[in-house]
Amino acid sequence: MAEEEGSGQVAPSTVIANELIEFANNKWEAGVDAAVIAAAMRHAAANFTAFALHATEAPLNTEDIVEEFVGWLHYYDDRLRGSARPMTPLEKLEKSWRDPKH
Repeated sequence: MAEEEGSGQVAPSTVIANELIEFANNKWEAGVDAAVIAAAMRHAAANFTAFALHATEAPLNTEDIVEEFVGWLHYYDDRLRGSARPMTPLEKLEKSWRDPKH
């Protein structure tokens, strides 16, 4: 899951991933639901992964593919959740008044 190559340069896969994220962000800013975009990207990733494996005649090793995806998913989820500041007690109280179910 290295984002940089040994020389300190960004890996080509990271450059392409950033381009895809930019495309997804543009769709989101245009009003497309983020969950729909994420589903489309997973669909496209599966499609192109199968194509790439077929083109190179590499075996389909779903364990490695799933392990890599889950690793990235946890990495980015942790980054996003880690950047959010905790709610203050007053904010928690106010939220409980607005939504007593939580």
